[in-house]
Amino acid sequence: MLMRQVRCAGLFAVLMLLGHSAALANTVAAVLRSVTGTVFAQPAGGQPRLVSVGTELKVGDTVGTQKGAFALLVFADGSRVALRPESAMIIRGYSYKADDPANDQMSVQLLKGWLRNVSGQIGKRGNDAAYQLQVNDTTIGIRGTDFAVRLCDEACAAEPEPVPEGVLPQSGRLGQVLATAQALLRTRDGVATAEAGVNSAVFLGEVITTADTEAVLGLDDGTRVVMGPGTELALRAEEDDRGRRAIRLDLLRGALRLATPPQPGARLYGLLVNAGELIGMRQSATLDISCERPARSAGFACDESSALLRSGQSDVLSTTALRSLRAGQPVRLRDAASQSGAGTEPLRPAIPPPASGSLPSDEALACAPWPGMAPPLDMASVWPRWAPAQEDGAVPPPAREGRLLPVQLAPGGAPMPAVRGLFDPADLPVDAVRPPISTQRPGAGIYAAVFEGVITMGNPTGRIFIPASQGGFAPVLGTTAPPRVLPAAPRFMEVDRELQRPRLFPGQCVR
Repeated sequence: MLMRQVRCAGLFAVLMLLGHSAALANTVAAVLRSVTGTVFAQPAGGQPRLVSVGTELKVGDTVGTQKGAFALLVFADGSRVALRPESAMIIRGYSYKADDPANDQMSVQLLKGWLRNVSGQIGKRGNDAAYQLQVNDTTIGIRGTDFAVRLCDEACAAEPEPVPEGVLPQSGRLGQVLATAQALLRTRDGVATAEAGVNSAVFLGEVITTADTEAVLGLDDGTRVVMGPGTELALRAEEDDRGRRAIRLDLLRGALRLATPPQPGARLYGLLVNAGELIGMRQSATLDISCERPARSAGFACDESSALLRSGQSDVLSTTALRSLRAGQPVRLRDAASQSGAGTEPLRPAIPPPASGSLPSDEALACAPWPGMAPPLDMASVWPRWAPAQEDGAVPPPAREGRLLPVQLAPGGAPMPAVRGLFDPADLPVDAVRPPISTQRPGAGIYAAVFEGVITMGNPTGRIFIPASQGGFAPVLGTTAPPRVLPAAPRFMEVDRELQRPRLFPGQCVR
């Protein structure tokens, strides 16, 4: 009798387990939001089938893309996973309830190719064990992040090296803080984020503010920027009609001294300075600029400034014509809209950005210009490769001085006291400013590129933490070497156009 009860109890437990497994297998985990080319899905033990936009994917399903195909999966918690061509993954497990974060689970296995993942609520609710991405014997965990992972075989090494012309890194990293006596305040969308100290990375979309001391920034293309005390600088970008993007430094208040590199750096994007009017910087140019009248409305660049080109060539891009600055001849830059009384309210997208911690919807945003947007870019003023030769009769630039002397804008005019005496950024060697570049050529192994947040990457021999703008590498299955951190995201992943963020948020204005 006792044995019969034990057998019944055991059978009941097995049936319960099978029922639970069946329930999980029937759980809808994600929906295909975007499909290009031939994409298939195959349930565990079933036959593969072609899928299209709107197809529901369940736990246990394998999803794959053929050559030239792309798939975007959106999970119930808002997580987004994009599969590049010739890639495949399995949804091993998924559980999400808005009111039950303790039981969150998202388990995915990459079988081949590569994917990009922007985490949803599961990755943001503080349960570090809730998300796992398995690639061979390597496991990746996330902490509210945006990253890409690629499983490479020997064929990867045969791929041509990408040329990142005018392509900003997908992490949005523009540079880092090289020197400061006090931590810098930084905000994004009006919300204060972590303060920036020495060696802190700075990112596109941030506004950096100094206290009562100067600070030195190094941009990844080799540009060196000195911010004066009490200076507020917005890090933005603009794009030309060929899709190349230029960094735009919007001076909101205070003063800058900057020096551009003699040759393009790791990434060939141009540099613009916005303070009343827009200046396109050429190579080997040094510029001082001081905000004389801050903008009357939040979000705009300075309404009126004083600028001095100390050496090299630069151009002012106005609404009417392109005019060249003359080295050693200070000029006034004035915002035409502010003079006419127009533009008293900053331009904003038609739909406000999502609240912190929430995911953007797919509702299209009108990609309104940034406050103070200049007219369409003049290619030659931003990308020096297309710059015309120096005009006949142009005054050659004077020899660079180690420090700026007091500058008069005109006989009897006011000097530029905010800039006088600042450290000369041209004294910094370009090689000391440019970041380390991951020269890792694609070969057999597992690569990770982190664009936002932090991921962990571990195998049976060790575990590492990888922050934003860096990368990671783990050997193939069966080796005894631990994973290692790469100084930067692998370039062959970072500039990949298939997995750029706008593809994960189609129809949305993403800067």
